Amino acid sequence: MGLLIRLGDRLSLQTQEFVHDLLDHNERGVALETMADALGDAGAPITDSERTEMLQLVSEMRMGDRVERALRLCPERR
Repeated sequence: MGLLIRLGDRLSLQTQEFVHDLLDHNERGVALETMADALGDAGAPITDSERTEMLQLVSEMRMGDRVERALRLCPERR
């Protein structure tokens, strides 16, 4: 949820609401993929710490490379 809040200024309200619903239903992996896809589609900048946090969650949940591929489309935010 903290990640969703920090990325909120770069996610549409519709995406935020959808991700919030996913988290409420314990769909963390789908929520993470949804955020990464939305950020990547928009070419939204993310900080190194946000990128690291998202990729760490991917590793902990033993997910595929979808999030990493989407985040490659996001420039570094300073």
